[in-house]
Amino acid sequence: MSDIYDLIIVGAGITGSALFYISSRYSDLKNVLLLEKYSDISTLNSSSRSNSQTLHFGDVETNYSYEKAKDVKQSAEYILNYTGIKNGRYNKHIIQKCQKMVLGVGDMESQQLENTYASKMHTLFPGLKKLRSKELERIEPNLVKGRQKDEALLALLSNNGYMVDFGALSKSFANNGKKKKDYKIKFNSKVKKISRENDNYVLETNDGVYKARFVVFASGIYSLYFAKSMGYDKNISILPVGGGYYYSKKVLNGKVYRVQQGNIPFAAIHADPDIKDPNVTRYGPTVILGPLLEKGHLDTAFDNLKIFDLDIDTLISLKNILFNRDIYRIMSKNAIYPIPIVGKYNFLKNEAQKIVPKLKYSDLWTVKNTGGIRPQIINEKTHSLILGEAKLKEEHLIFNITPSPGASSCIGSALEDIKYITSQLDRNFNYALFKKELGS
Repeated sequence: MSDIYDLIIVGAGITGSALFYISSRYSDLKNVLLLEKYSDISTLNSSSRSNSQTLHFGDVETNYSYEKAKDVKQSAEYILNYTGIKNGRYNKHIIQKCQKMVLGVGDMESQQLENTYASKMHTLFPGLKKLRSKELERIEPNLVKGRQKDEALLALLSNNGYMVDFGALSKSFANNGKKKKDYKIKFNSKVKKISRENDNYVLETNDGVYKARFVVFASGIYSLYFAKSMGYDKNISILPVGGGYYYSKKVLNGKVYRVQQGNIPFAAIHADPDIKDPNVTRYGPTVILGPLLEKGHLDTAFDNLKIFDLDIDTLISLKNILFNRDIYRIMSKNAIYPIPIVGKYNFLKNEAQKIVPKLKYSDLWTVKNTGGIRPQIINEKTHSLILGEAKLKEEHLIFNITPSPGASSCIGSALEDIKYITSQLDRNFNYALFKKELGS
């Protein structure tokens, strides 16, 4: 095998493993290497314990624009086709059909859902169904029990409800990708430095040096870390936002999202089943600012200092973001939730009982090592947060920085990347086969 790879992908989470598979199945790239610094696939944010396990379609995400929802829907369809759930040939440990809705509580939220239903979103999602209190009580009785009789309630029930173990999906991508000759995965290989050498890139790792014609960083926040190390920051900084979950015994039949207030990138607290444990309901994720780039890895705080630009534009951006009325309100509430005793009490009153009114303090518990870190991206030119994914493209380089719904958009992101990679390397991408198997 050649000592120069066509492509090296750094990071074996859902984004990197999806690209590994799409390249293997639909391109003629050879000598492709997937590098992962930990000992397994998807040990961080793609793990089932770190995210809400939701396949996002854009139908219950009330802060999405029409175009954003349209793109997310298409990417979700790719995943449905890959997993085979549409034709009944699927692995229930990877994906399962489940009920999903967005709930509006009170007059204002109910009217917001009425407006959503009446808008062109309904043409994009014709399966959305309005549910008022009586219908809602039949489908999800614990959403209605214990409420004031005059409290306005409205829900939009989706026909696109799925829960996904994105860690298991990542492993499926990786295992199918490495079936092709010269497609390799290497674990415990941490990239320390990247540099340019003539027409190739040189990756220095803890276990040796690797060279490639094209490199894709699919490393979450660390994608920006390496972009900045090469001078490709594009006036972007990162605000690491951590999250956690509370649990109760199973009290709901499916996923219940809340109406999103304000034009902010992170979802309101919602309730979800757990694909790993059918006996519980999870509530979250909470939203906590912190110094770590990876949850549970204290050493990543030092790397955060290297990513964050302490200049005037960043400081102005932080002021605008943190003192935004909606963000400040959310951060203020969420800052209390990790505190023992008082945190659980406030979470119960502010969040959990808004969804399940009859929940009691004793019904909730937490689980260690759940939740993850989501990179919220700061645009230092506009002094605001970027809503959605960020992708930096340079000569034979891609840096993928993927906040939510990055997992749901993994194949869509891989499709965009492989088109760019094959065009840059003068190789071929079999789009006809991709369309036949995964959709147009």
